[in-house]
Amino acid sequence: MNRSRARARRVRHPVAAGQFYPIEPATLYSEVRSLLDGGNSVGLRGTRAVLVPHAGYVYSGGVAAAAFREVDGDFRRVVVLAANHNGWASFSGVSIPEVTHCGIPGAEIPLHGDTIAKLRKDALFLAQPQAHTMHMIEAELPFLHCLQGAPEVPKFCLIPMIVGNLEAQQIRDLAGRLSDLTTNDTLFVFSVDLSHFYKDAKARKLDAYTIDSLLGRDPLALGNAVTDGNHVLMTMTELALRMGREPTLLQYRNSGEINGDTNKVVGYASIAFSEPIYLTVGEQRRLLEYARSEIESDRRGVVTVPMDESLLGQYPIFRLPRGVFVALMKEGRLRGCMGDLSGKEPIHRAVQTCARKAAFKDPRFPPLAAEEHSETSLSISIIDQPCRIKVGHPREHARALQPGVDGVILHYEGKQSTFLPKVWKSIPDPEDFLEELSLKQGSPRDAWSRKGAELRRYRAYEISE
Repeated sequence: MNRSRARARRVRHPVAAGQFYPIEPATLYSEVRSLLDGGNSVGLRGTRAVLVPHAGYVYSGGVAAAAFREVDGDFRRVVVLAANHNGWASFSGVSIPEVTHCGIPGAEIPLHGDTIAKLRKDALFLAQPQAHTMHMIEAELPFLHCLQGAPEVPKFCLIPMIVGNLEAQQIRDLAGRLSDLTTNDTLFVFSVDLSHFYKDAKARKLDAYTIDSLLGRDPLALGNAVTDGNHVLMTMTELALRMGREPTLLQYRNSGEINGDTNKVVGYASIAFSEPIYLTVGEQRRLLEYARSEIESDRRGVVTVPMDESLLGQYPIFRLPRGVFVALMKEGRLRGCMGDLSGKEPIHRAVQTCARKAAFKDPRFPPLAAEEHSETSLSISIIDQPCRIKVGHPREHARALQPGVDGVILHYEGKQSTFLPKVWKSIPDPEDFLEELSLKQGSPRDAWSRKGAELRRYRAYEISE
């Protein structure tokens, strides 16, 4: 039995109702449902952690909803983390309030007493009441409640955490404690806003750095981010690495887009951490057919037409933003390959563009002739978010690679080149692999080992005809 039921009932009453979100339950949940229904899911699978903002719903509600709509409503335990915003509560560690329930309009969400009792045995966790007097966790609870239909009795229990000052080892320890809580019915919510009160252009630059570090799963880089919760973001990234979850940026905007004041803006982003991408047999078949039809359309001079919305409704995962490569093979040899590493376009658009380019725009080959159409086979590689390979000296890059597994991007003196993981079949030695990658971009053979060289690795999910 959850011990919170056996203890004397102590409720943390809402402080942001009527300010950050509506105070009347019917109005509140109508607004939250409208936000959740205000966009399309990108079809992520197994989302068990999300980054969401915590400003007033008029500013950041749509951004938060973009992440929450990727969450299945089958969770039974939710861990919500936010950074301490109360200057009167200076502490080291992680505070969990000594209450049994957290109230929001129309509901009181029980805390998960059993889990909290175990956590309190660890010196990392404490109770600092003043840390829980603000809105950062509370702002996320109506979304969670609404995902399960906003019943009178909530169907999930809560573990609210306010993160105070943490050393690097404490961040790793916290990520480890959270990892121990990972189950199929546990959801992690990280409540953080990005830069505060910079001019729009400066804010976007700062936020782009933060988002790039998050997508690259780089906890150390996040130490230099400008947000209201760097330690929370570093913990989130460490946890995602332990869970093996891939990040997807779902939405970014700032307050200036709402109120028109671009001189002092606050940045908001939503990111979901989900299972590595895979496609069902039906999804594979349809995407390959789509790529093939694009090549045929281009050959006949047909103007590019985006994938039909009804088809995207049937296959929402094609909306997922990811890097894509399309390759054509003829008689066992490459006949064209073009890709988009940015990961900013949805899969269906990237496939559309790359398929046409692979057939007709690869500078290494002449355009595909009509008679070759039936003589080629087509493959699509969907790549995850590249992560920087960290080494003490660039010479160590070769030893850091995983042959046969890693796709690699080499950045050197403003140039960029990449090899997909399947290139390892023809160049199995890591040093030879990197030398050829250096030559591919027109750099010296040993560019990969020179000062200033930066490597990023990625995984590729490949499907083929």
